[in-house]
Amino acid sequence: MNQNIKTGIMYGIAGGLLTFIFGGWSVTVIGVVLGVGLGLILGGGIKRQKPLAMALEILPAALIAGIVLVLLSLLQNYKIYPSIGKPPYDINTVIGGNLAGFLGVVLFTCLMTAFRGLSPQRERVAKLVVLGILVVAFPFFDQFSQLRWLASIIFSLIYVILGLGLNIVVGYAGLLDLGYAAFFAIGAYTTGILSSPQHNIFLNFWLVIWIAAAMGATFGFILGAPTLPLRGDYLAIVTLGFGEIVPVLFRNLIDVTINEPFTCWILPLFRIQTKCITFMSHEDLTAGEKGINPIGRPILPLIGHGEALSASLIFKLLLLLLAIGLTVYFFMRARAQGNRSTGRIIGFVGTLVAILLVFVPIPHPEKGAFTSLVNIFQPGEFRSDNPVPWYFLIIAIILLSVFLINRLRESRLGRAWMAIREDELAASQMGINPVRTKLLAFAMGATFSGFAGAFYAAYISGIFPGVFDFSASIIILSCVILGGLGNVNGVIVGGLVLTTADRLFLPALKDFLAGLLKHTILPALSYNHTLQNVVEQNANPILYRFLLFGLTLVIMMSVRPEGLLPSQQIREELHGDENEPAPAGATAPAIESGTPK
Repeated sequence: MNQNIKTGIMYGIAGGLLTFIFGGWSVTVIGVVLGVGLGLILGGGIKRQKPLAMALEILPAALIAGIVLVLLSLLQNYKIYPSIGKPPYDINTVIGGNLAGFLGVVLFTCLMTAFRGLSPQRERVAKLVVLGILVVAFPFFDQFSQLRWLASIIFSLIYVILGLGLNIVVGYAGLLDLGYAAFFAIGAYTTGILSSPQHNIFLNFWLVIWIAAAMGATFGFILGAPTLPLRGDYLAIVTLGFGEIVPVLFRNLIDVTINEPFTCWILPLFRIQTKCITFMSHEDLTAGEKGINPIGRPILPLIGHGEALSASLIFKLLLLLLAIGLTVYFFMRARAQGNRSTGRIIGFVGTLVAILLVFVPIPHPEKGAFTSLVNIFQPGEFRSDNPVPWYFLIIAIILLSVFLINRLRESRLGRAWMAIREDELAASQMGINPVRTKLLAFAMGATFSGFAGAFYAAYISGIFPGVFDFSASIIILSCVILGGLGNVNGVIVGGLVLTTADRLFLPALKDFLAGLLKHTILPALSYNHTLQNVVEQNANPILYRFLLFGLTLVIMMSVRPEGLLPSQQIREELHGDENEPAPAGATAPAIESGTPK
């Protein structure tokens, strides 16, 4: 059997088994994701030729994968669901979902394969366009299909940002950090303290998110300074200790008094009596285990309808002009340097549109389809019952993070990080300052954790110290390792795979197993009530989430230690010997009686 057909069957079976867990319109999303993944895998294994020829070559495998997916989806709806006590979906959902899923597999498999026939630059642009369309379309499809996956995906994207930040420290600089959740907590609590009525401080979210990032960077310097002489296991232990200290600190900042040291402590030592200056007296900063709640949320557009002339409005207008001016400046500089590509023009126009959406209110009637569209991008104050604006906000933060991290990686500092990772002694001999380089790695990595913490605090509208324990650091590190050290795309994929498995797959699997137990297994065990109770109480996969994470990492380290999408350098380091041809005329050593000749 053709290897492509075998791969199509395997992917179809894997997608079909997922429909057993989710059901309904999930087959459409699974089909699209399946098509993208299958196209990328199969497209890389066939010879480059014209796009249409490549698509036709891969079409049979795509059709087989789509047919297998649909057959298993129908089996789930009409056989599996009734057997576990769930009613089948209506015929409109079955026909629409399965047809869209089948077309998604075939279309996107052929598309992603056909893109391999383009030039490298056009291939990259085409894939980015398809990815952008899917990212924009997902929240609207989620609302239409009533899947209600969007909230879980938003949490997954928070961990993607955290993984991107940790990748700077671990993937680029090679510094093992086991306390990264501490910076996540610092960003979140900074946001809570500066924008909560609990402290009567109401700073705007768009200002607070940058303050949170700056606080993360500051504490990155504070952590990095004492760890400069340390390497390997010793560095990991110090960062682990820092990660344990920070949640305990926030849990106990409930009675804080800050005095000015000169007037309160130093002068009294010399028996000079003066009034003690107190900056803060018995303040409850973090509310302990109760946490900070509520927390201010973003508001768009920044300029309100009919806002009166004031210092605040003038400041917003100046920011608007500054944003437009910088965008035009960078665009014109790129054109002067000869970069006149279509992608650059599209990026320029898109940036201007985004700036206007952020600042300028769009006039619209009170009702209608256009009003609903405007409310997605200019929702006023973000609300919990409408996750779509939150989704686009975190996508924007991820795009900004990816842009900044890619620029850092290609800069002199990024190359210094990688040199330190490979050999610190050799790097220092070449003129790289290891002290400055390590400190900047910790600071820049913590900056993106501050972004994630600010978004998390505003999204939840409450922060609690138990969220930032050691397990959070391990999950973030697992995202980086699973995706691939040193590769931004790998970290994004690893974060999505691991956290969607935690937030989407395990809860759905729990419900599926509960129905299966109730209607099939537990009645069969009615003769033994003790065994029945043991099975019922322990058949909850959420209880074993960390066991499953651990098994995943063990399997990955055994089968693919470089991760799902590693950087080219990491791949060469781990598999370089396998790809090197044997020297000309070299022969394997003869073995006779256990002694090499």
